[in-house]
Amino acid sequence: MRTTAIAAASLAVLAAAATAAHADDFTVTPGKPNLVVFTSKAQVESFQGKTSKLSGHINVNPSNVGDSVSVELHVDLASLDTGIAKRNGHMRENHLETAKYPEAVFTGATVLSPAHAALSGKPVAFDVTGTFALHGVTRRLTAHADVTRSGNKLAFTATFQVSLADYAIPRPQFLFLKLADTQELKVTGVGYAK
Repeated sequence: MRTTAIAAASLAVLAAAATAAHADDFTVTPGKPNLVVFTSKAQVESFQGKTSKLSGHINVNPSNVGDSVSVELHVDLASLDTGIAKRNGHMRENHLETAKYPEAVFTGATVLSPAHAALSGKPVAFDVTGTFALHGVTRRLTAHADVTRSGNKLAFTATFQVSLADYAIPRPQFLFLKLADTQELKVTGVGYAK
């Protein structure tokens, strides 16, 4: 009986090791189709800043997404473009201070729901928490992500909100236009496994 218990325990350890070994590392490289968009809203008008300079890695077992996923995504903040050169310069120098804080970084993440989902050719919706570093401040935040796996390709779209005050970023004011404190972010990316 003792031999059977030891054999069962050994099989459980081997099964856990086999599951962990099936995690794939998906690499995200800057350029299209990757896109990071922030939307700033005010009473009179809204504008967006965009960049395709998203890079990093996502390590996940596509057949069984556990409680946590290894994510590290970087955004080159100096490449954000609002469509107006003067506004770009003002945003980079006076608000984001990109010479001092060149990147925003998301790491984590803890999967809140659903537990143990499998990624396939159809999008799976996840709620996750992770660590977001911006403007010298690091905070936990919650994001919604839709993720699809097709062969060696992992496509994802994540949306979340960022409070400028939480990250010690002065709220921009252009003439009479004062922007809302909360910015909406949408990150669309694709990673490829080797």
